[in-house]
Amino acid sequence: MNQNLKHNYKSSLFVNIFGRNINSKEYFLSLYNAIHDTNYKIGEVTIKPVTLENVVFNDIENDVSMEINDSIVVLAEHQSTINNNMPFRCLEYLVEHYNRFFSNNDKYNTKEIKLPRPECYVFYNGDDEFPQEKIMRLSDAFIKNTATKIMLPESQTLDFTVKVYNINKSANHPILEKCEPLFAYSNFTEYVRIGKLKGENNPPKYALARCRNDNALTDYFKNLSKEEQSMIFGEWDQEMFIKVQKEIAAEDASIKNAKNAIKLGLEPEIIAQITSLPLEQVQQIKQELEEEALSAK
Repeated sequence: MNQNLKHNYKSSLFVNIFGRNINSKEYFLSLYNAIHDTNYKIGEVTIKPVTLENVVFNDIENDVSMEINDSIVVLAEHQSTINNNMPFRCLEYLVEHYNRFFSNNDKYNTKEIKLPRPECYVFYNGDDEFPQEKIMRLSDAFIKNTATKIMLPESQTLDFTVKVYNINKSANHPILEKCEPLFAYSNFTEYVRIGKLKGENNPPKYALARCRNDNALTDYFKNLSKEEQSMIFGEWDQEMFIKVQKEIAAEDASIKNAKNAIKLGLEPEIIAQITSLPLEQVQQIKQELEEEALSAK
């Protein structure tokens, strides 16, 4: 594992392709065209990045956002189980963007603000079973008032939707045929899986070699800089990093609980059962606390 990997590391291959590469606007527009069944070319639309760093999504859900004409289009990558709160989280993201875009004077002025239309899309490439695509709605999370049975008309109910695409090769979504960059990205993640199953020492390097032999987005993979390669390999190192960090946090919490239980006079055998720590470790913690108490006198 890369010990120098930062916990707030946010970049990914997805973000690099659609948000930070020299050709990202072209790739982003290609995906936009695939979603909307349009054929815009660079120069025919106004397109600019608007990604807000570290606002909503964490290290696993990487996002790229751009304004295209009168819309804010948010693309989010999902590598694990789909989060059912994505409509709410995307809405938070967009509200943050609107707050930064418009001043208080704009908001309290009587003149109507013209808001860029929001569009949010999630691209799922995790291992769990998931439909080819799915619409997630904010209104699905609303508490149903069963006591009064009052139902507001749909026209009076706030709603926000997020469209989720399953871009695993096994899902065979037609969007992959319409967008070469997304197809190449899907290929890469599939090759990483294959590399893991084959027991390759470095699945991302194995995947990169496979991608360079493919016809899809060949130039992108051939011309990756050392920094970009480090980013890609670091992304998969990060999976292990996050897993280890969670394990460390859980163990730290168990040790803290064990110390508190020892101070309350509980027996080590009982503490071991409560905290799931080995009995030997609990006894060691107790001995260290006793030694600290003696040295403090």
